Amino acid sequence: MFKSFLALFSLVFVSALSAHAQKIVYADIDEDDNRRMQFEVVGKVQGNFLIYKNIRNKNYISVYNNEMEQIAREEMEFASDDRILNIDFFPFQDFTYVLYQYEKKRVVYCNAVKIDGNGKPISDVITLDTAHIGFGGNNKIYNTISSEDKSKLMVFKINSKNRERYVLTTILFDNSLTPLRRSQMVIPMEEYKDALEQFQLDNDGDLVFTKFTRNNNETIQGSQLLYKAAMADTLHVINVQP
Repeated sequence: MFKSFLALFSLVFVSALSAHAQKIVYADIDEDDNRRMQFEVVGKVQGNFLIYKNIRNKNYISVYNNEMEQIAREEMEFASDDRILNIDFFPFQDFTYVLYQYEKKRVVYCNAVKIDGNGKPISDVITLDTAHIGFGGNNKIYNTISSEDKSKLMVFKINSKNRERYVLTTILFDNSLTPLRRSQMVIPMEEYKDALEQFQLDNDGDLVFTKFTRNNNETIQGSQLLYKAAMADTLHVINVQP
């Protein structure tokens, strides 16, 4: 069933791109593809379509040309030795940033590497940040977002150990992954009723997100808009009617 879905996806995806030529092409299924496979379309880089696949705890980049013929499949060896918690992709015209996090000896690492249009690494792996976790921690720690023009990227984490005082840590980068600003802010929370959602980054590196307060019926009682300027270390709060 999953294989059929993947084939259909490839068919629709490329058909939309080629509609003006009335040409339909689709990708064949790899013999390793299975029902439990996880995949993500990374995008078109240097004229090739890149698709990320996770098969039996191994990570690959499959490379397709405009005819949806697979021309390469690269194992992501830089992300193969440790327990991967999450992988995000930020494609540009000539390369893609791969930001991934993994846990080793109760430390979560957030790393980045640049790959080209053939799925091959073209930079050294760099560590953007680390976080210590307790026993039993098995969820991702970091979230990554980018601005619309991709000139800014942000890595952030939320320490919710104290349910009444969340600690938000943000690290702002330019599109060369040069760190521009690291900030840490405390957000007062009402236990089990408040939630932080919808994080967005603008082209100047300013961060905005929402805070919702819900009652026992999950109905929104109140909402706030929180704003942090790129080079500031404080949050501005705007109350919004639910």
